Amino acid sequence: MIGFGRLWKGAGSAKDQAPITTIPRDVFSRTTSVGGSIPIPSDIEPSETRSAPRFLPSKTSTVLTTKSGKRLAARIINVSRTGVAVEPETASLRADEVAKVGSRPVTPGRRVAHGMVLVFQTPLKAEECGPQVVL
Repeated sequence: MIGFGRLWKGAGSAKDQAPITTIPRDVFSRTTSVGGSIPIPSDIEPSETRSAPRFLPSKTSTVLTTKSGKRLAARIINVSRTGVAVEPETASLRADEVAKVGSRPVTPGRRVAHGMVLVFQTPLKAEECGPQVVL
């Protein structure tokens, strides 16, 4: 009969196996370089999908109102003249269920990594765009 210690050592004895990790394999390759400079945000070109530059307001908490009238807390990821990216407190909330962000009526946009993008029915005025905006 084989003991667990011997069985365990036999299972993990291959030296040429890659370590178990969730980091992509390319990170461990020797050709990966980490040098260079970090780009300045003003030097980065906006994506083709973005129609206006993004900014982060001073107050990042807001309230989402659903079409049924339910109110949920959310965190603002970023804002532009045309819409807002938010992270709702409930991950199961769908973008098509949201009617308002704060007091502004919105239509569904798209999903992002930690939330959703909602498009303002009436875009913000240029003078409203900045950290002072409250949604």
